[in-house]
Amino acid sequence: MAAAREFSGLDRGSAALRRRRPALLRWFAAHERDLPWRRTRDPYAIWIAEVMLQQTQVATVVPYYRRFLARFPDVAALAAAEEEEVLGCWSGLGYYRRARSLHAGARRLLRDHGGRLPRDAAALRALPGVGRYTAGAIASIAFDLAEPVLDGNVRRVLARVLALRGAGVEAALWGAAAELVPGAAPGRLNQALMELGALVCTPAAPRCPRCPLRTVCRARARGQPEAFPAGRARPRPVAVRVGIAWVRRGPRVLLQRWTSGNPLRGSWDLPAVEIDAGAEPAASLRRKLLEAGLEAAVGRPLVALRHGIMRRRLTLDVLDCRLRRGRVAGRPELRWADPAELGAVSGATRKVVSALCPAGRAAEKSGTGTEP
Repeated sequence: MAAAREFSGLDRGSAALRRRRPALLRWFAAHERDLPWRRTRDPYAIWIAEVMLQQTQVATVVPYYRRFLARFPDVAALAAAEEEEVLGCWSGLGYYRRARSLHAGARRLLRDHGGRLPRDAAALRALPGVGRYTAGAIASIAFDLAEPVLDGNVRRVLARVLALRGAGVEAALWGAAAELVPGAAPGRLNQALMELGALVCTPAAPRCPRCPLRTVCRARARGQPEAFPAGRARPRPVAVRVGIAWVRRGPRVLLQRWTSGNPLRGSWDLPAVEIDAGAEPAASLRRKLLEAGLEAAVGRPLVALRHGIMRRRLTLDVLDCRLRRGRVAGRPELRWADPAELGAVSGATRKVVSALCPAGRAAEKSGTGTEP
């Protein structure tokens, strides 16, 4: 009986929320931010924006979005580019897997869909890196399909309006989003929910008097909007020690192309290796360089830095290294790089270069340097 009452209450809450749909759209028309991806209905441009906005703030994305579209204005241009060119244009935005997924997705679209994004959420989800949220956003905004979205902002808005928190609410929130989206302008409705969460229904100190949903918000009625949704238990940070080889040839530094075992996660990075407990950075780096066909003398420590990647807390031990034997020229997995023109490297590599040479500091200050 308790479960029946709970779901009955949820249904009533969803119905009340749906009645506020026109008010939400009016609020969005009056308060939406002027963002470049809102000036277009081009599915390709909307796809690029949605992928860039994953785990990245709007203000950070805007200049990258403009540069990326100027370089790759359509699916065909992106598909025809070399991966290195795509990653170079993405450089500094971080999480390079997103750029690789876009590049692979463009080639799949050219092969399977004539270079056009499909007008179907299920087909969109088949593209590399496109999940339920991204597919719903593209389908609703570009094609006016009544597909729901549930990102962090929408999740917070719906959880507060319906007073939902705790384990197992995700399905209920997706259900509420699916009930709300059918009707006029589903894409604008979804964007209105996102914008409301970004500007009014914020994690702390929500501006409830300005909210178009305030009259049906159960969390506000209880006087505790910030209690919803309940904070997710965050996994404990993992401490990782990383040895980094600082190898110079004149003014340039040695970079190594990304592999699955690279602890720094850039497309190119300073040669680096995760140090096992009890191991010495010098011996580990020596072995790492030998795997790349390079024999090196590993010398004194130069600097120790800290860097975070997701929940990993890295301690970066940078050691001075001198090549004794081995070839770099002509090998696609190794290159010498000017510190002022690093390309698609991780924030950790930029941090090290910034600490050890003036050109690296200039590159980092130019705005191309840190992971979000």
